Amino acid sequence: MKRVRLLLLLPLLLSPTWLATGCGACGEGVEVRHVAPPPKDASPAEIVRTYMRAVAGHDKKTGRSMWDRRSPQYEAEFLDPGSNFTNWTSLTDVKVGEPEAETCGDIRRCVRVPVSYTFEQCEFYTGDDGSYSERFFLNRIGGRWLITGHGQG
Repeated sequence: MKRVRLLLLLPLLLSPTWLATGCGACGEGVEVRHVAPPPKDASPAEIVRTYMRAVAGHDKKTGRSMWDRRSPQYEAEFLDPGSNFTNWTSLTDVKVGEPEAETCGDIRRCVRVPVSYTFEQCEFYTGDDGSYSERFFLNRIGGRWLITGHGQG
């Protein structure tokens, strides 16, 4: 059934109106599409947009460049076999909102960026596909914005 859905979605996935799409393969052997890392002075919203493109392209190297490696979520994000970089077969309808002040209270130092998207996953994952929204958390570290985590909280 997932193959039929993917075949029906293929013309839409190839459309330039979609922000990002996956290649439709699962596991460690997925085709990687390189995504250029954002410039060091990129805004939080641009960091998140580029990160979502990296996820869709299965480009872990670029994805890692936008994360604070000290984050508790870092290992799961990049080393877990069920991570988004190997588990997702498509990522579409990505909408990145404007940065909002985070709990530190200083929007120049830490922000959260709301994101919504639609995704499909490999069959080995038991979660639901579909529309989703969450917040990405970013801190200004060493003069640039880095992702420190994400989730619905």
